[in-house]
Amino acid sequence: MQVNLKVIAGPYKGRIFNFTQHDSFLIGRTPEAHLCLADDRFFSRNHCLLEINPPHSFLRDLGSTNGTFVNGKRVREAYLQNGDRIQGGETILVVEVTTSVPADLAETTQDAFPSRPVLVMVECLNCGRREQAQASDANERMTFLCEDCRIELKRSPQPVPGYDTVKLLGRGGMGSVMLGREQKTGRAVAIKTLLPEFAVSDKAMQRFMREIDVAAALKHKNIVEFIDRGTHNGVVYLVTEFVDGCDA
Repeated sequence: MQVNLKVIAGPYKGRIFNFTQHDSFLIGRTPEAHLCLADDRFFSRNHCLLEINPPHSFLRDLGSTNGTFVNGKRVREAYLQNGDRIQGGETILVVEVTTSVPADLAETTQDAFPSRPVLVMVECLNCGRREQAQASDANERMTFLCEDCRIELKRSPQPVPGYDTVKLLGRGGMGSVMLGREQKTGRAVAIKTLLPEFAVSDKAMQRFMREIDVAAALKHKNIVEFIDRGTHNGVVYLVTEFVDGCDA
């Protein structure tokens, strides 16, 4: 199975993004975005995030100023289906879901991405509840948070090792942002927690962490300084310098 995001309008018209395993896809003006629209002022720096686990796709607006639209309707969150249109400004993407891998990719993806995922039992890392989830094979290790725990962790974020929580700054579809204090140095930091919508394989989690490391290597006066990242009880956390201001 595969999910494609096809850009049918805007500066990147004709470009296609292919997903054959669990991944995330950020759209916005920030240089770290997978679809970077730096010159389009319609978009916020971190505008919206797609979480893709073929054949499923889930979109979250990240508190953008001008909103994210699916099939002409402004949304905060949306489960995406084949044929859905995602729009912001002049840019339009179409979601395409296929049930088989294209012939030219079959040889390179056959071993890594089986066409028929299996159902496995996964255990919530926070409460221990067991549920079924899709995996590429029966022995794949998964990171999973149940829906009840996701809701509770957004309402009352858990502490992150090495940091004291000062106050909650905001909540979103993905998790929460907190003002914290680094225990070693005492400096103020911003702590962002990310709660996966789907069960995530350990391989996908490692790949996501590598992407964070790549973004963290960027140094620029207009980019917030990266401090730390990790996972704790199934929750991904990012620690950056605290900047007292607002996103635009």
